Amino acid sequence: MILKTVMLTALLCLSVGSANPQDTTNPPEEPDFFFMTGGPYTQQKYSPQVIWASQWLRSRTGGWDIRELSGAGRVEMGLTDYLEADFEFGTTRTRQESGTHSLVDSQFDGMMLGARYRVLREDFAPLTLTIGPQFLIPNRTARSWETGYGYGVDLTAAKDWGGPVFAAASINWRNTPGVRPTHEGPSSSLQELSYAFALGLRPLEAVTRSEAKHDLHVFTEVLATREEGFEANQVSTSSNVFFAPGVRYGFMNRRGILGEVGVAFPIGLNRDAPNWGTILQLQIEMPSVF
Repeated sequence: MILKTVMLTALLCLSVGSANPQDTTNPPEEPDFFFMTGGPYTQQKYSPQVIWASQWLRSRTGGWDIRELSGAGRVEMGLTDYLEADFEFGTTRTRQESGTHSLVDSQFDGMMLGARYRVLREDFAPLTLTIGPQFLIPNRTARSWETGYGYGVDLTAAKDWGGPVFAAASINWRNTPGVRPTHEGPSSSLQELSYAFALGLRPLEAVTRSEAKHDLHVFTEVLATREEGFEANQVSTSSNVFFAPGVRYGFMNRRGILGEVGVAFPIGLNRDAPNWGTILQLQIEMPSVF
């Protein structure tokens, strides 16, 4: 769940502009299509973006073969050039198999409403920094828990050196009070904390004679999460650490419509994390609708 959340928070657009972050007349390119790391580049004013992410995770533990398929959508809209409104939702289907036993669980993962403001920009600061609140609407029937509404804070930063290398880092904290393991059990506040880092390269960026643009970016990312849940009606904590290489292709036509597709392969680095998986991302961004 938290990997998907971070993955969704990370999926923002590739904006048009110069690759020189010190040029104030032509803004930096803003390569913000990470898989697990949040990016600070907000949508331009009245520019919408729609994102879909699918994730497959697989692990073997305690004699069980566990397969998890999740899908999630995210919609972003620039209210100003530096203030963005966000909405996301997701579903998860988990299958556990052990010999002749098989368990299947499907659930709606709830929704998130948020806003993000770009506090620092690379045209006057050494990096780009964005921060914003999040309001969580959990699934009240998830795992038979009775949950209340939650809240969180998202903090992201990035540095683009104007050449083949760029980097980003993110921290996301969420708290959901009033969660019950059963309808009669005592309530607790469950917290999630994640932090990630991404290093990206630009092996290809080209503009055609028709003014269309092609680009290819490759990534290496590291994500660490700490998530609270219930085990035997008691609050328990699990920690996951992932490493993920990935690649993304983007195409922008002369009208400014951007389409991107990317794939990454997360690898679990600790005992709690799934062994391996695949992340597929699709997005489309439109220029200003007004």
